[in-house]
Amino acid sequence: MAFFMKTMISNQVKNLGFGGGSEEKKEEGGTSDPAAAQGMTREEYEEYQKQMIEEKMERDAAFTQKKAERACVRVHLREKYRLPKCPGMCIARKCFGG
Repeated sequence: MAFFMKTMISNQVKNLGFGGGSEEKKEEGGTSDPAAAQGMTREEYEEYQKQMIEEKMERDAAFTQKKAERACVRVHLREKYRLPKCPGMCIARKCFGG
């Protein structure tokens, strides 16, 4: 009798989706291919990845160029107005007598 009750309860729990790890493994196995997960063919996914890498490289190059331009402007402004390299530290030294 106990075996029968245990079997019925476990089957009901499996039907609810709380048990039976085999169902979860099937779902995970289907998404192991990232191209299939995004609804693309393998070739389309590879092309998409290449495009994403190229765009990231372009963004990184633009960011590096802008960063260098800003540094150049900072140097010119420091020279023009004879500002110290680290104004925050100079202010702190004056305030704290260091």
